[in-house]
Amino acid sequence: MEILIMILILFALLMLRIPIYICLYFTGVLGLFMFTSMDLTFVAQTMLKKLDNFSLICIPFFIFMGSVMVKGQSANRLVQFAWKIVSWLPGGLGITSVMSSGVFGAISGSAISTVVTIGGVLFPNMERYKYPKDFSVGLVTAASILGMIIPPSIIMIICALTAGESVLRLFAAGYLPGALIMFLLSLYAWWVSHTKGLGKEAREAFNFKEFLIAGKKAFFGILIIVVLFGGIYSGAFTVTEASVVASVLVLIVEMAIYRSVTYKDLRELMVVNGVISGSLVITVSGAGVISEYIVLQQIPQTLLEVAMVYIPNPSVYLIFTCIALLIVGTFMDPIGAIMIMIPIMMPIAKHMGIDPIHYCLLFSVGLGIGYITPPLGLLLYTAQAITKLSFIQVAKAIIPPLLIYIVALFVLAFVPWLSTVIPNMLI
Repeated sequence: MEILIMILILFALLMLRIPIYICLYFTGVLGLFMFTSMDLTFVAQTMLKKLDNFSLICIPFFIFMGSVMVKGQSANRLVQFAWKIVSWLPGGLGITSVMSSGVFGAISGSAISTVVTIGGVLFPNMERYKYPKDFSVGLVTAASILGMIIPPSIIMIICALTAGESVLRLFAAGYLPGALIMFLLSLYAWWVSHTKGLGKEAREAFNFKEFLIAGKKAFFGILIIVVLFGGIYSGAFTVTEASVVASVLVLIVEMAIYRSVTYKDLRELMVVNGVISGSLVITVSGAGVISEYIVLQQIPQTLLEVAMVYIPNPSVYLIFTCIALLIVGTFMDPIGAIMIMIPIMMPIAKHMGIDPIHYCLLFSVGLGIGYITPPLGLLLYTAQAITKLSFIQVAKAIIPPLLIYIVALFVLAFVPWLSTVIPNMLI
């Protein structure tokens, strides 16, 4: 009964469209007040304890690194390089949008900024080359959530820290799943373009010289990525140290070499990133209160006993998890969802012998899909604002790539090798 009351309170607050951190904080405090003997000083201690984690420092630096690359020229040069790789294929412009969104989303750490930036560049081009608007809107909007799956992903960092797992290993788990989804979306773009004869005017014969020129222009952007991940996986520095090193490199490239970011731009970016990082910190601390309540009341143990009765094996539990993530991700912020669901569901997964890194990866993918799921998917409204289409048109356009994501989620759930083979190499 206690669990049901708290769930109803949380859902009621969410339905009133109260900010997520207030919903989490208020529900946690109310639960502690109603069902435990803890005083309010425990709440303050919990909020501070959840933020007392060295690994959280990497979040503002990754956000800052991405925003500087987006403001400058590095991100656009990487997009042009991706275009030169696939411009000779049917649907090359669509495939470029997938590759660009994957790279851009991973760099910026924001699915919304990816839709705005990549969509702002590619929507007019795809329309000029007579791609159907519903196809281009659905593809670019869906590809924008790749940044939640491909490292460095803020969602992955929060998920790993909440589950008590290695951020480094969860980053490693994202490469093959991210590549798989990029391949499936690219295959969809190629198939639709090939069967309908789309984008023939945009195709270019592969020119090795132009490819080299584009690669040369994108050299420093590629170098930053190589230093970031090469340094992490070689053991030269930790994930947090890597975020700082990469941020410094980006500043040198954009301000000293490309001269595309001014000191005025830098001040504006620091203010914007301070606001974004602050909102994440508030959400983490607010969610920390309700997650502490969940642990204190031994809710995971209670649910584990129930699960052992009604969920006979890990396969059924994985199906249940995927469905739960798809539903919750539709109306709840991923960070809040992670900090509520991981403390409850991870102990059951471990008891059933499911690899925790594999399980965390499913959370990143499943909650990301919620961003593009009608009727509440946030990216659908962003795409609607950019394209001026009706919401119904955007919702219809997203269905084919959404189905691809759902199929990919269940494939990842039942083929754990895809998300564990690279992390296991690091042991």
